[in-house]
Amino acid sequence: MKSVLVHINRDEGQEARFQAALDIARAYEGHLTCLQVAPLETFAAVDPYGVGYLLTQTIDQIRELESEEKTKMEADLSNEGVPWDWHSHTGDAGRLLSEHSWLADLVIVSSPGKEWKPRLEAPPTAADVVMNSRAPVLVVPDAARGFDCDAPVAIAWDGSPEACAAIRTALPLLKRASAVHLLYVDGDKEFDLPSTIASEYLSRHGVSSELSELKPEGGPVTDALIQAAETRKVSCVVMGAYGHSRLRESILGGVTRGMLQKAPMPLLLAH
Repeated sequence: MKSVLVHINRDEGQEARFQAALDIARAYEGHLTCLQVAPLETFAAVDPYGVGYLLTQTIDQIRELESEEKTKMEADLSNEGVPWDWHSHTGDAGRLLSEHSWLADLVIVSSPGKEWKPRLEAPPTAADVVMNSRAPVLVVPDAARGFDCDAPVAIAWDGSPEACAAIRTALPLLKRASAVHLLYVDGDKEFDLPSTIASEYLSRHGVSSELSELKPEGGPVTDALIQAAETRKVSCVVMGAYGHSRLRESILGGVTRGMLQKAPMPLLLAH
């Protein structure tokens, strides 16, 4: 985790993801890249009369706010002992973060929260970045405060290619974690790769893991995962994302969507 990319946007979740980024960069003696994005909707809104777009804030106003934010955060960064750089752009946050992820070891964004309505709204930044990033994505809830790199970690295992990718990309965190819990639901998956294979893979990298079978008992798999993760006091849940198409998950539901909306702890996702 030597190169950490974090989204900067003056929103409610910024402090949570910024503190998580600092903790990870510091723990791994890495470099922090701050990507400040002014969304296009900040500048314009749809004309209610259908004529076109209305300017909601002048470009000078936006640039002034961005400059104030950069100055404030630069002051904070100067006291953190972490090397960093800063990039400012205007556009779509999901696209820009994905493009800047090509040589990143980790991208950090905020969770969409329970208010996200998948069938009615465009995908949030977290979903876009997870689908298109070349790096693993840490999705941080707004209420989180910091990230303990030495705490236990849970892995949500379903035998999918996405789950395998998540484990590979999470190895730096897994090697450092005080405990690794492989959580799986037996007999409720479409892939045949058993959890013991994942455990064997981890052991070759010097990571011991404890296998735990979850029994949702008629409830959502997401609820069982969250309960198991909270019981084990994990710093995050490592899992593959969007094994099915995002359209299918939006219509039929899915574990990825449920975890993005409900998980009270960070998620380390890979697609």
